[in-house]
Amino acid sequence: MRIIAGSARGRLLKSPKGMLTRPTLDSTRESLFNILGPGALKDAAVLDIFAGTGALGLEAVSRGATKAVFIDSRTGALIRENALLCRAADRCTVLAGDYKRMLAHLQGERFDYIFADPPYVKNFVNETIALIFRHTLLRSDGLLLMEHSSREPIADSPLFTIIRKKTYGSDTQISFIRGCKEGV
Repeated sequence: MRIIAGSARGRLLKSPKGMLTRPTLDSTRESLFNILGPGALKDAAVLDIFAGTGALGLEAVSRGATKAVFIDSRTGALIRENALLCRAADRCTVLAGDYKRMLAHLQGERFDYIFADPPYVKNFVNETIALIFRHTLLRSDGLLLMEHSSREPIADSPLFTIIRKKTYGSDTQISFIRGCKEGV
């Protein structure tokens, strides 16, 4: 696994041994960031939930994000190590712990982009989305990118709208979610 573009382009990231994580493939990450477009992450604040190796957040920092917060209950030390490899540790904060508590801890902060890649078919997808909106973590013009199994659909809500879905392989979907403006 490597950083695809930007200041840390080509840097190889360390991965945990075993099946602790299910990293987003390089090709999927490249497609995702191409959809966002060049310059989209300049000066952005990003949140990477269920971060694993930190690849999504570190890719965002490499492409110009000024701040990245990572949440993972198991791989905090690995994310810190990968941030050092990318020379981005000064722009990265790692919160190691239960995602529900960590999202509540972040209440009051706002992010331009939130990347979430929960374990597949464990009923975390809709709960994670609900917590993001309950704690008002997404800026009004921000974008939540939820990677999930196509077998775990996102429930309808008046709080947000899915503006795009992209399918990768036989089971992976990324849903691009925007919050609904009040009164609309």
